[in-house]
Amino acid sequence: MQVLNPEYKEAMRSNYLFMDIEEGDFATILQGTSVCELSAGEILFSQKQPATEFFLLVEGKIKISLLSFEGTQKVVDIINPGNTFAEVIILNGMEGYPVNAKALSNAKVLRINAEKYIQVLSNSSEACLKVIGRLSARLHWLMNEMERLSLHNASYRLISYLLEDIPHGSVEETKVILGAPKRIIASRISVTPETFSRTLKSLSQDELIEVYDEHILVKDPSKLREMLFI
Repeated sequence: MQVLNPEYKEAMRSNYLFMDIEEGDFATILQGTSVCELSAGEILFSQKQPATEFFLLVEGKIKISLLSFEGTQKVVDIINPGNTFAEVIILNGMEGYPVNAKALSNAKVLRINAEKYIQVLSNSSEACLKVIGRLSARLHWLMNEMERLSLHNASYRLISYLLEDIPHGSVEETKVILGAPKRIIASRISVTPETFSRTLKSLSQDELIEVYDEHILVKDPSKLREMLFI
């Protein structure tokens, strides 16, 4: 059994799936948890691969994508450090992953054994109910996010994406690290790369942002927030 360092344990305890788990049960989960280091471009799991684990990202970025019947790739999500992924797949009892997961940069991922985690929830109705409550709140937020993106134009989607990593109420000039190629971010917010580029150019011409290779400088976050309500 791999012994996790305190940093990894703290990362798990800070996540909604583990914060309400009792110490003894948490120790059981740790028995089925290991660290996986990925190089940029390395695949963590593939579509239809047996789903036996879910994951918590400690460092780097992970791209979650779906391959259509036509062979085109749709970026479903870009995972940032501190977030879990594939937990809904596990809790729904799906046999295989319906998506692909690939490292966009060098990454460290905690692999959590699904059987150990479900065993803990099965033995503790209190822990199970708390996790269900937190998971329901998260799914509700995701559904609202999907509805919000589907009803708005490219400018709204891009501005929303840029503001995700900026503290609410901040008015200071802020650097937003992209962490992924622009074409992947475009797919994530459901616009074409061409539309993405045009929207960046428009916001830049309005002197709201400055565009660089690996980051975007948001000159005044409050002005971008105002545009969401125009």
